[in-house]
Amino acid sequence: MKASSLVRINVQKDQVKANLLPQLPRYKDLVSDLSPIHARLSCENALAKKHPMYKCNEVQAKASCQFLNVLRTYLESLCSELRYHTITNVQSDNDRVSLLLKDSFIDSFPSKDRPFMKLFVETQMFSVLSDSRLAAFENEHTQGFASAGDQNMNFD
Repeated sequence: MKASSLVRINVQKDQVKANLLPQLPRYKDLVSDLSPIHARLSCENALAKKHPMYKCNEVQAKASCQFLNVLRTYLESLCSELRYHTITNVQSDNDRVSLLLKDSFIDSFPSKDRPFMKLFVETQMFSVLSDSRLAAFENEHTQGFASAGDQNMNFD
């Protein structure tokens, strides 16, 4: 059992102790991007207390979409250099495969961000995000070859 995932609860002393997670890369930038959205939702807090969670007003819905867009942009920015840490077009049974060199990818971050990235690359969220990015890279590469082939195959 990994000790890093343990949470200790002492009911008698009313204490909860958990191992600290490393700080997010560019944490301050993320907080500054999310602060206006949080402030807007905080103003809506009084309304939210009067209505069930599944009912939200237009302001809350818009703020939620903005929140998700900020998080999506942030997560994609963490993977923006992913292409430089992959081996692409490895042929296996006529399938094109892209392999991520995780250690190289982690080492590309500043040393203060590496502890978080070591944990992040082992998550399902990273797997889904990196798989979609690698598939997009592969599609760009395949389309590039197809269009180059079309140009070279003109026999007129």
